[in-house]
Amino acid sequence: MQYNVVEHPLYGKIRVKVNPRARRIILRAREGFIEVTLPPGVTRKAFDAAVDKYGAKLWALSRATTLEVIDGTYKYESERFCFCLSEGEKRDFFIRYDGFRATFIYPQNTDFHSEEMQQWLRRVRVTALRRVASENLPRRLDYLSRRFNFCYNGVSLSDSHSRWGSCSSRGNISLSIYLQLLPEHLADYVMLHELCHTVEMNHSPRFWELMDNVTDGKSKQLRHELKSYRTSF
Repeated sequence: MQYNVVEHPLYGKIRVKVNPRARRIILRAREGFIEVTLPPGVTRKAFDAAVDKYGAKLWALSRATTLEVIDGTYKYESERFCFCLSEGEKRDFFIRYDGFRATFIYPQNTDFHSEEMQQWLRRVRVTALRRVASENLPRRLDYLSRRFNFCYNGVSLSDSHSRWGSCSSRGNISLSIYLQLLPEHLADYVMLHELCHTVEMNHSPRFWELMDNVTDGKSKQLRHELKSYRTSF
């Protein structure tokens, strides 16, 4: 059976096959990658929704032997988001924010080794990312829209893993919180992409001409760079 490979911004290569006998979308964790079996005629929207719903769990399973433990020594650091842990003097758990930095404060004698604790800490890490993203992504989108004279109706944030952003026919833009993990020039590329869709709701030559106008002729270069970019979050 023939396989196709889809490049995913967070999960890398997803191996996809169409099985005429399949009646539903089936996702499996393989060693180091995700495999998706599709019945004939499945839309890209349905595929993205399935990956959004199950992808994080399956990717974690595919990397089960290499998942980094989150404990007092853990630190995730990128250009526009940092998450680390620090022992506190109180009995409470809480997060302290300072710009792009989120510090998770934990009590003395915290046991990090249980699977339940690790799962909870990963959820806490996403919560911190969502908070930082909510304070920065809408503000950056507004700046770019004013700089390049775009108009959009509204902006919302999602936890989407399968797409960085989207724009509705009414000019409502949705941005993934994981944009906060990208270097600023790539996050800007995604936002400009969605802003251009407020003018051209397609990927016609006119759309890419508009993209080149707002990226100094670098839309193809930036698109390629974005496709090859990987986050380790």
